[in-house]
Amino acid sequence: MSAEQEQTFTSHGVAFDRSPSKFGWLRESQEIAHDKDALQERMKEDGYLFMRDILDKQVVLDARREILEKLDSVEEIDRNHPLMEAVFSGRSNRASASAQNFAQQLRLGEKIRALVHSGKVIEFYETFFGDEVRPFDFIWLRAVRVGGATGCHYDWVYMGRGTRKLYTSWIPIGDVPYSDGALCILENSHKDEELVNTYGASDVDDRSKPNPWGGWFTTNPLQVQERVGGRWLTADGGGFRTGDMLVFSMWTMHCSMDNRSPVNRIRLSSDTRYQLASEPADHRWVGNNPIAHGAAAKRG
Repeated sequence: MSAEQEQTFTSHGVAFDRSPSKFGWLRESQEIAHDKDALQERMKEDGYLFMRDILDKQVVLDARREILEKLDSVEEIDRNHPLMEAVFSGRSNRASASAQNFAQQLRLGEKIRALVHSGKVIEFYETFFGDEVRPFDFIWLRAVRVGGATGCHYDWVYMGRGTRKLYTSWIPIGDVPYSDGALCILENSHKDEELVNTYGASDVDDRSKPNPWGGWFTTNPLQVQERVGGRWLTADGGGFRTGDMLVFSMWTMHCSMDNRSPVNRIRLSSDTRYQLASEPADHRWVGNNPIAHGAAAKRG
């Protein structure tokens, strides 16, 4: 048995079932990255596209350095280690400024915008859509400390007020091994019509309709797997690497593993959304100052 197979993977403390019928590896699609029809067909079939080394690694690393320099400015980086290793110091001075303003500073940097709003990412979507692309202006930047994880969810419940032809790009901003909280996709979860039409039709900001789930469907990856079936999938070969990109639909169930970094590393990643420029966009996430999930986004 390989070292990969021997590892215990958890999300919110729940261990994934690593048996071959319950767990596996993402299919790679970099070989069809320039073939629109093949990309569209595979997205329809798999609900995701995982591409190794499709991005400019230096652009990714420039964004990583920009983010880490900002985290270092509020004392969150342990400078007994090189900056780019992203080792958490165990403290933070964000209280000296508004936490909301600091979060905005993190996602508005020139280098992170260069990564997700230009270059290879936009080139990919121009091929995928075959037309002009519109990225959401809001950038979801994740700096996940040890102990953190993302629950199981569909993205549509957070951004479902525009076109249904909307896709997420999850980008590791630096290497993300399993120990640091790698992302997982639930196989064929985009094909479960009952779940798509119930939980997958909800809106976290709509108070006029019953919503027993909130945002995340569950924090237990086994619970949703029992209902939907399929295997949980992640990147093989040790995890995600600088230059990789994982694209998935609004109804592809996903979560992350727990960040259990043995060196106390902060996991850096982004997940930003892309659509055809000609299609309507969810007003919460576009413009110079997106309203996001604030009071102005609420309905009912």
